[in-house]
Amino acid sequence: MISIVVPACNEGGSIGQLLEELSKFNDIQIIIAEDASTDGTREVAQKFASEHKMVKLTSSTVRRGKGAAIKRALKLADGEVLGFIDADMSIHPRDFMRLASAIDGGADIAIASRRLSQSVITYKQPIMRELFGATYIALAKLLLKINVSDFQCGCKAFRRELWENLDIHCDGFAFDTELIAKAHSRGFKIVEVPITWSNKTNSKVHALSDSIDMFKSLLKIRREVRDLTNKRSDF
Repeated sequence: MISIVVPACNEGGSIGQLLEELSKFNDIQIIIAEDASTDGTREVAQKFASEHKMVKLTSSTVRRGKGAAIKRALKLADGEVLGFIDADMSIHPRDFMRLASAIDGGADIAIASRRLSQSVITYKQPIMRELFGATYIALAKLLLKINVSDFQCGCKAFRRELWENLDIHCDGFAFDTELIAKAHSRGFKIVEVPITWSNKTNSKVHALSDSIDMFKSLLKIRREVRDLTNKRSDF
């Protein structure tokens, strides 16, 4: 079974379509991680969960962040393949299934990437967000020493064994980067998968206001990975 988490904060306009598309696949469990929405997202999720036995819903009345929502939801997961996908339909669920196929093919973690030559971008981000993303990737590669083309695309799949062997602390958007960095430090096999992606104007990431927090998170992740590496070398 595949357990896929849908973190959702104020995604009432798109989450219904995403859930309908996900529900078309066989042997899949959907876990909606609603995070203090005020636009009816919770009500849409509750209705869908009540009508589909393979759907679970976990909600928070206080906004905790994307990472916290995903971690909360994964505690409810039954599958041997786990993962998550953004609720805004920037990525179609069929691309998540391509990631799951990469796990079946031997990867420990499969990462959706917007920056591979085979990837298709149907609607680009504004130039400032493009610059922010490129700068973040360059800094992440430099600080973490990982050759990954896209750390933050909101679609990833991984083995349960990987998740149970990692300790992920980030509650915010840098959750993705910490997951990749710690998986890499433990020697898990990472595979990037090209996707079709479309920018959505209701993105929750704000390039200028979030840039400082993301950089601080990068430094924290680098420190934690170094500490883990040093501890293992002591044995």
